[in-house]
Amino acid sequence: MGMEKLPTVSVIVPVYKVEAYIRQCAASLFEQTWENIQYIFVDDGSPDRSIDILMATLSEHPERESGTIIIKQENRGLPAARMAGLAKADGDYIIHVDPDDWVEPDYISSLVEKAIEEDADVVYCDYFKEYDGKPAKIEREQDFHPDDGKVAVKAMHNSIIRAYMWNKLVKKELYDLEKMIVPEYGYHEDIVFQTQILYGARKCRHLGRPLYHYRRRRKGALTGSSLIRTRKHSAANMLALYDALPKDRGPVTDCGIDILLRGGWYSCIILDFKLLLKYPEAVKVLSEMDYIKDCRVPVGKQAYTKMCCEVLRLFARWI
Repeated sequence: MGMEKLPTVSVIVPVYKVEAYIRQCAASLFEQTWENIQYIFVDDGSPDRSIDILMATLSEHPERESGTIIIKQENRGLPAARMAGLAKADGDYIIHVDPDDWVEPDYISSLVEKAIEEDADVVYCDYFKEYDGKPAKIEREQDFHPDDGKVAVKAMHNSIIRAYMWNKLVKKELYDLEKMIVPEYGYHEDIVFQTQILYGARKCRHLGRPLYHYRRRRKGALTGSSLIRTRKHSAANMLALYDALPKDRGPVTDCGIDILLRGGWYSCIILDFKLLLKYPEAVKVLSEMDYIKDCRVPVGKQAYTKMCCEVLRLFARWI
């Protein structure tokens, strides 16, 4: 790659109750072929031995000790842990890794080399979906290469680009921490972050190689929690995002209805109308919307959401 200074990558890992998995995760990161890495582990008040195991793993890789930061804080949840890590990140690029997953040895080097080759602001890769006791399944992202952040964020909201934080290398300047809207809950928090990050991207590129091992069905993980709780918190994150974003510029001008449809549908399917009534503007937009084809929320679900919002508007006039 020539004699120029190689870029630094900040890897942010939130740590909470992962003592059975953190060693594999940390070892795979410390053994990366890319040299210029800043490791930021955020101890989100983990009550188990996760940090002790992390420290023991780090001691086996002394060459990585000087580039490793461990932040300790009271338990504040995944979004706050990400933000704590971002506040300390000083790399040219940033990527997030979940502490119960692990990565290929060339995870960082392959993504950085692709970013440099393509002059890309964001590079996203394929991944392995790991189930306990079963062979891994390779999951392919669509081979989509938008040259406009507006196109990228619209594609993300409609699952052409998945919203995962951990398969995307991102230029640091896309994170505006002073203005960033931080989701309250951990469910679909990646969508909230990526809506803001991808919108500012000048060029996004897909790297068609699986480099990340995504563990599914872990007991106690978000994916195994109550479906009602998941949808409630997801809806709250989406509706709060729409409410906080400027309405005359930015993501709302290009994918506002996509944000609202997800939040509205999740609220309506669990009959959480109290949450929707906190956002009268969202209810108004959804009640007056035209149906959208090729949307992540199918037309049938759009119709149900619209009907619920029409009824809520009538109800709101009576109270």
